[in-house]
Amino acid sequence: MEILKGTALSKYLLEKYSKNPKGWNFTIGPARKDNFFDALVTGPEENWQLKIDSIFKPNPAVLGTQTDPLAKPLIQPEFLPSYGYRKLDPEIVLKILKEQEESPEDPARALDRLLASLEPTSPTPGGSYAHGPFVFTNRKILGLSENQLKLDDRLNTELRNLLREKYLSYG
Repeated sequence: MEILKGTALSKYLLEKYSKNPKGWNFTIGPARKDNFFDALVTGPEENWQLKIDSIFKPNPAVLGTQTDPLAKPLIQPEFLPSYGYRKLDPEIVLKILKEQEESPEDPARALDRLLASLEPTSPTPGGSYAHGPFVFTNRKILGLSENQLKLDDRLNTELRNLLREKYLSYG
């Protein structure tokens, strides 16, 4: 399996997403080892397993590969919309702000509900979009197959090697 890194990975996933923007999910959690983060990106046609060095910096080192479908699909909370880009016209932004002022409902939940009513779309340059949601969990991602566990070990090794090349003093 080919491992893609950085911008090559981002471009590939954006192209796949742009062809069919409905039905995507992005889940991220702590890795099984090495203090990295694991992410599973699932789409209508393929799934990707990613390894991320940190979620606390603007440009983390990321690599990943296409993987088998999950043994058990990840459960997406019903109040969250699927992952995607949603076009935000000025009228929609005003509606979000107005609802936050007038509603006793939790603002984050109201925003999720409003964004869920918008269809995911393919982004174009110059547009204004909401991007997400990313499902963050503080638990390790479970339900990986034996092949995915082996792949996880390989991604760990590759990410460590990438960081050693980039930062000479890295462990």
